[in-house]
Amino acid sequence: MPPILSKPSSAAPTSLFYITVGALMTVWSGIWYAYLRNNPSQHQLPYYVCFGFLLTGIVFLVIGFTLGPISRWARHAELPPQEVQDTVQQDPGYARKA
Repeated sequence: MPPILSKPSSAAPTSLFYITVGALMTVWSGIWYAYLRNNPSQHQLPYYVCFGFLLTGIVFLVIGFTLGPISRWARHAELPPQEVQDTVQQDPGYARKA
């Protein structure tokens, strides 16, 4: 088996990481915004930081949800053509050659 097909893709754990971090950032930014709304600050900086974290969390979620399908398309593109796979499966001497 070629080395590229034997190495598992790291896209699934990476996608899960982005989704988890994005969801946590979005939730905690929402909680922080609720706090800031109930306890107004004298400065605008906390609001900018809060919305920055909120938008960053949303971007991480989008990256995580789009990375999964992209990795599946890439894995499909890395596979050899179907004709080659059928030939390898039909060749009885292939197992002895390897």
